[in-house]
Amino acid sequence: MEDNIIMLEDADGNQIEFEAIDVFEFSGNTYFALLEVMPEGQETDEVLIMKVEYGETDEDTELVMPDSEEEMQLAFNEFVRRDSEAE
Repeated sequence: MEDNIIMLEDADGNQIEFEAIDVFEFSGNTYFALLEVMPEGQETDEVLIMKVEYGETDEDTELVMPDSEEEMQLAFNEFVRRDSEAE
């Protein structure tokens, strides 16, 4: 993860760059809050929450979508709470 940049692949196999803006533990899991790296002059405020799914080795560890909409919302709420405290 160089300069907090993570490459993810979409459903069509396209590589998309994201910046990790926070990594946090919540409810026994590790989550990443990501912002898509946009072309110069464009901005986004859409935060993507991904969960770390640990494998047997570091190479088997990956970022996955949270298991449910409820888990996604709870993790997002935790990110917002942490972000508010940081300000």
